[in-house]
Amino acid sequence: MNKAIVKKTIALKGLGVFPLRIRGKLLRYGDVRRIQRCVESHSHLGRTKISQMLCGRFGWLQPNGWLQERASRDILRRLEAMKMLKLPKPLIVPTKARHPATKSTLFTRSDFRKLILEMPRVISLELAKGNLSETAWNEIVDKFHYLGHRIVVGRCLKYLILGDDRIIGAIAFSSPAWRLKARDNLLARLGFSEHERHDKVINNSRFLITPNVRVKHLASRILSTAANTVAADWEAFYSVRPALAETFVQPSLFDGTSYLAANWRQIGLTKGYAKIGNAHHNSQEPKYLFVYGLTRKIRYKLDRLLLPGTNR
Repeated sequence: MNKAIVKKTIALKGLGVFPLRIRGKLLRYGDVRRIQRCVESHSHLGRTKISQMLCGRFGWLQPNGWLQERASRDILRRLEAMKMLKLPKPLIVPTKARHPATKSTLFTRSDFRKLILEMPRVISLELAKGNLSETAWNEIVDKFHYLGHRIVVGRCLKYLILGDDRIIGAIAFSSPAWRLKARDNLLARLGFSEHERHDKVINNSRFLITPNVRVKHLASRILSTAANTVAADWEAFYSVRPALAETFVQPSLFDGTSYLAANWRQIGLTKGYAKIGNAHHNSQEPKYLFVYGLTRKIRYKLDRLLLPGTNR
């Protein structure tokens, strides 16, 4: 163990600094010493693995059972800033550092000014995760989507949409909204327990067709292709098979026609709350909530549950 780090920690103990409260976690002197030993013993594995190990050792879990990795990494950074440990260098150089101010080749090679007026013969999805396709996806969404590109916390799969091998759009699925009354009630009626719910739902968090593409019925065709693709990919990446997809449609901008045409079902309206920090603020326009069953069985159940006149 680094003598300077141990000396600093003992000195802080003498000053009555402990227990520390970082990200809502109460850390006593003994806890910090355990963290120090874990970092020193496993520095060769990298920061991500260390943060995961600490979640397991201290029981830092979200209500759905996922590791609180973000909180764990913040704790490590705070302890390093207090000179109570020395983190290993990152094993992966951040994307921005590898590609400093340059557009991806996929993005610059695509001519988004040339109009596309005919339905492509072949629609395909190219997984954009940890590769140059993801860089292109980020750039396209940032340029053309009204919400822009934001870093997603949690699980996420992105796809470039190709029409006859030309980029015509982008779509993404990510972790679902934490609480939605209409959706949670529906999941209960579908037979999913509260513990299962957030493993069984994915959120269609981004979907765009580039402005140069003007083809009727294309959006619903893409949504059908994506629904048939994402469930298997999600299981391959995250070892859990989703059963339901959800999405939000902003009424002042869209009416959800493409989702309806792709057999998504509107089940309600959100209340407009957004989570900012640890608080929820009612500052957003309420949005239509749509869902789609990712298996034939779930779609059949949805059809029966959402028949006209049934209680939603």
